[in-house]
Amino acid sequence: MTSLDYAWDEPILPPFVMLTVKGAGSSEIVCNMNDFQDSNQLYYENFIYIAATYTFSGLQEPSVRPVASNKDAACAELVLDVSPKTQRVVLKKKEPGKRSQLWRITGTGMLCHEGSSVPHNPHKPSPRSADSCMILDIAGLAAVTDNRYEPLMLRKP
Repeated sequence: MTSLDYAWDEPILPPFVMLTVKGAGSSEIVCNMNDFQDSNQLYYENFIYIAATYTFSGLQEPSVRPVASNKDAACAELVLDVSPKTQRVVLKKKEPGKRSQLWRITGTGMLCHEGSSVPHNPHKPSPRSADSCMILDIAGLAAVTDNRYEPLMLRKP
């Protein structure tokens, strides 16, 4: 835990601070700074996209061999998406807020697919257990055993 000394801008006003997280299920709390309680907690989900970096900027590291010389690929903005029918993990154009493209990192470091989980109230702590989500994994052991490529898929932890 970190702390920082702070001098009030308006010392004659009541010592209340409103904290807000903006976004799709924004959340806010008002804290009395003279009686700050640990029970005043602000909850939010921090979802991520898993992106093919080259398709966003067109830039790549000098030591990396280009996969294709197609300039369209450099601006395609491709992210991992999961087909709802087949549960296959594919690259698709990023669509902000599309649940099938959103991921979160669990406390144990697994990439959990948000679109496979039941939506919940962002104003409350997440009741989700690690067992209730689908995580990103490879389809088989070939990538580990004989250096072949394996497709990505969703699996129970």
